[in-house]
Amino acid sequence: MFTSGLTSVEAWLIGLSVLSLVGLGVVVWLALREHAPAAAISQAELETAAAQLDTEAGTVLDLVRSYVEAGERYSVTLAQAGRDLPKLATPEEVGIIVKFLLAANAKMQHEAGELKKSLEASKSQIDRLRSHLAEAQAMGMRDPLTSLSNRRHFDSILASELADAHARGAPLSLVMSDIDNFKKINDQFGHQIGDEILKTFARVLTDNVHTRDTVARYGGEEFAVILPETRLESARQLTERMRSQVEGMQLAVSENGREIGKITASFGVAELGPTDDPDTLIHRADAKLYEAKCAGRNRVAADEAAAA
Repeated sequence: MFTSGLTSVEAWLIGLSVLSLVGLGVVVWLALREHAPAAAISQAELETAAAQLDTEAGTVLDLVRSYVEAGERYSVTLAQAGRDLPKLATPEEVGIIVKFLLAANAKMQHEAGELKKSLEASKSQIDRLRSHLAEAQAMGMRDPLTSLSNRRHFDSILASELADAHARGAPLSLVMSDIDNFKKINDQFGHQIGDEILKTFARVLTDNVHTRDTVARYGGEEFAVILPETRLESARQLTERMRSQVEGMQLAVSENGREIGKITASFGVAELGPTDDPDTLIHRADAKLYEAKCAGRNRVAADEAAAA
């Protein structure tokens, strides 16, 4: 006979839906607190985000608690009316009870409407916090200079790709690369020019790979490329194309036109073996990179023996 806009069950469902968003946001925050580098996300930013999430979670709980309390009060009113109605002798007395119940119902509907608005506002705020934290998490997986995957992200993807390749018996190759004589470039032209060369080299690598491949800044002037579904010879040919493009670049300092000279890079390539884990595959590719350096730089060395 009487409706209250939202039942207690509906209120709890709304509350639980919003609280689930809070939970997801907290999970993101915890992951960031544990894994994100300090340079990408400061401790103060993490603490602020956590405090905001805690505040919104508390707000939602208070709103749901208020509605449940209002529902309980309305239930008491209905119960009392149910007890009083059989005792009433005149239509006027019944009318008074009905008016009282209608007023209580209207109050309950108003409170339900206000609760819904407040829950929607909290949901919007939590969605914004989740989006901000997701962006921060993504930033924590990127090298700020080159926008490539950073070492942490590289380690995670390599482990995942190796597990998948082993499970399916699929090929996978890893390329380790290093810009030749990079310290001399920094010493001669300065770190700002060195940074521009790093970004240019990163673009050459990314321009030559497919969507599923991963290019990462491994550290300093060293880069890594994960090539799923790729045999050693195909990886070697791809890497040779990268090397040739780097060698063919004509670079100059934009401010004064001073030529930087030829930039070269060395590469080591290894294909995943049946007993390889991430460490052993990196070690083999790195060993071939060292071999390329020792052989005169500006070349590609592939682990042919292991792939045979």
